[in-house]
Amino acid sequence: MDSSANNVNKHFLGHVVACSESSGVEASEDILASNGLKLLARGAKVDARVRERLLEYKLKKPLETMLRVVDGVGTRHIDRVAEQLMERHPLLSRICGAATARLLTTALRNIALSTEVDSLLSVYAARGPAKLNHAVGTALLAAALARELPTPLDGGTLLLAGLVHDTGELYIDPAYLAPDARLSVAEWKHIATHPIVGSRVLSTMPGAGAEVARAVLHHHERQDGFGYPAGLRADAVSMPGQVLAMAELLMGLMESGSHHAQRANVALKLVPGEFNRALLDRVVTASRELAAQELPDDVASAIAEMVRDVGTLRARFDNVDEVKALLSDERRQPGAGAFGELVGLAVERWERIRVALSSTGLDSLPPAGLEQALASMSAAARLEMSIVVRELRWRLGELERQATIRAERLGEAEARKMRRIVETARSEKSLAAA
Repeated sequence: MDSSANNVNKHFLGHVVACSESSGVEASEDILASNGLKLLARGAKVDARVRERLLEYKLKKPLETMLRVVDGVGTRHIDRVAEQLMERHPLLSRICGAATARLLTTALRNIALSTEVDSLLSVYAARGPAKLNHAVGTALLAAALARELPTPLDGGTLLLAGLVHDTGELYIDPAYLAPDARLSVAEWKHIATHPIVGSRVLSTMPGAGAEVARAVLHHHERQDGFGYPAGLRADAVSMPGQVLAMAELLMGLMESGSHHAQRANVALKLVPGEFNRALLDRVVTASRELAAQELPDDVASAIAEMVRDVGTLRARFDNVDEVKALLSDERRQPGAGAFGELVGLAVERWERIRVALSSTGLDSLPPAGLEQALASMSAAARLEMSIVVRELRWRLGELERQATIRAERLGEAEARKMRRIVETARSEKSLAAA
């Protein structure tokens, strides 16, 4: 979105038009082109009939500030959504606790969203019930976790930031956000802009503002420097951003598959240094208590898949000496500068993932021995191993993708070097030999 020129983002407008079909959307004031031409009068419907007219002109003000969703989220008793989520997700309920849950549902019942924020959130929620559930769940977790810090944060700010944290997705091609989308690095870069876009929209929006915008900007950053969009490290990630990052990740875990507590207990501890320690301790304690009550499935049918996945990880890490040699060469080059720093950060992340796999002992067994070992485990232990393997494969892929994207920002020469390193790391020649 070109906010300085007030161009209308076609993807955002597409979502507005879709929302108008169920809730009704109207101009909250006269919508003027930058040259003063009145495009729509106050109260006029914003629907498919005016789509092309709005795309044709640059506007005097951002479109987001001149819309009103008639039946917006603010009228839909989102406290009831919160109560339903508490009942559906025991981990959410456990992290919030009964007393805090009552306070937060009351806060949601009484929340006074500005017309602009209500409309933006309503357009986001119109994409399907899962979107509003995700927003409300993230808001609950963020506000609850904010109370656990040695110096508690403003729960109201975190509640609002949680509700709107993903509204930047409205400005991205919907094809990239499809659940089954297989994205190239170039396409993933578009996804990675959504915290930036959301932050820009919210920073000057009445009812949101700078603090909410900053938390939204940081909600995919990680303390070890391998989040996005900026790759901030440690205290450079704002504390509200750190809270929102953990809340969003937890809500995502609860929305994908079963055994939420076990997955959270494993995933959050797997690669040290990603999250604030105080937040991590609170969540791990809650998830460990609940995990003991979850009955694991019989995952015997997944043993073959686990053996294959472990083999893939072993093959990647069997290339470690070759990859490290390439990385060391690059770091020693005169004037390595920012690329050298990126390489160093990638090595640290790579090592933490490798150590996490080694700590399971799975990588020390040949395929036949691994299959036998997995078959002899209890269902609970086998489930935990399957979670570890899935998480490590995802983390390794994310490392490769983020390293490639960041190298491209530095220049074509750096991008070529990083692509060569990633291709070497992905080689599975050792797997074929196993």
